[in-house]
Amino acid sequence: MELKIENVSKSYGKTKALVGFTATLTPGIYALLGPNGSGKSTLMNIITQNLASDEGHIYFDGEDITKMGARFREKLGFMPQYPGLYPAFGVEEFLWYTASLKGISKEDAARQIPAVLEAVELSDVAKHKIRSMSGGMKQRLALAQATLGDPDLLILDEPTAGLDPKQRIAIRNYISSIALQKIVIIATHVVSDVEFIAKEAIILKKGYIQTISKPEELVSSMEGKVWTVDVKESEVAAYEENHTVTSIAKTETGATLRVLSDEKFAETAAPAKPTLEDYYLYVFGKEEEK
Repeated sequence: MELKIENVSKSYGKTKALVGFTATLTPGIYALLGPNGSGKSTLMNIITQNLASDEGHIYFDGEDITKMGARFREKLGFMPQYPGLYPAFGVEEFLWYTASLKGISKEDAARQIPAVLEAVELSDVAKHKIRSMSGGMKQRLALAQATLGDPDLLILDEPTAGLDPKQRIAIRNYISSIALQKIVIIATHVVSDVEFIAKEAIILKKGYIQTISKPEELVSSMEGKVWTVDVKESEVAAYEENHTVTSIAKTETGATLRVLSDEKFAETAAPAKPTLEDYYLYVFGKEEEK
């Protein structure tokens, strides 16, 4: 199974949203990372055929997806960031409706729907109306509808937004368990959710690919650039002004700061184990603050 994206570009007027995006994806999880405006949503909408590209082609197993049409969409599961759910529907009713739209047989739907509800921890509210659900529940229902039909290609936009830590772990484990024979693209700002499950991270910045690398390689590149330092409370503001401070933990005598720096900046600074989030903030931190 292969999704090949060749030189895909898209502009909105004079603004270039995506420029020459080229990648070949095979089964496994790909983390699509970048700040707002980097081109993530544009790419996902082009792959799902909700948006036409200005240039380039996308092939699934060697066949142009525009020529495949409905045959390609049958292989696709999509969870948008702001899914359109029908508030008057019951949870289970909505999944039956979705299964019908996807052309899933009644026998397969009857087997899949209970399993999917259990996987996203919604079995106990299967008969509840969607209007009565919390934001986190709706988020899990959106994931459930995307995975119905066992699609070969799964595209998830912020799948863990609004979930508590326990639910995030459950959803992350569920995605990992079904990704063995699927191509899964996850766009997220919760970098920690994909650090240990993604085979590769695709880093986008202002429409351009910055890198496509294994998460562990990106983390390794941060060795010697992540530090912790204990400071007085009165010194915190100065550190924030002069350094990239990624976290502040209050202590009895002041605070412990986590700082990104190419070199040791203080005698008391100690090296810390880097994470993928450190890499993300190192690349985009200053840009995100603007």
